[in-house]
Amino acid sequence: MSDMEVVPLKIFGRDISLSCPADEKEDLLMAAELLKSELDGIENKSNALILAGLSLANKFLKNENKSEISSEDESKISELIKNIENILEN
Repeated sequence: MSDMEVVPLKIFGRDISLSCPADEKEDLLMAAELLKSELDGIENKSNALILAGLSLANKFLKNENKSEISSEDESKISELIKNIENILEN
């Protein structure tokens, strides 16, 4: 199990500290920066946290529905499969 680390953050003008596994600290910091950037783009500050959450969730869902393999990678994979099939046939 990873050692826990307390990570201080400042989001939306609030200082907060979160505990997370040490090996996840960088991911937490990147997530906080992503949230800050989303919040900066919202004019309606009274509902900013809700709107930022919805916006990030929407982006996540759109990306989850996309193929994560690029067309270049897909063609390389197809070529490798063909090469393996040729080797197995001989």
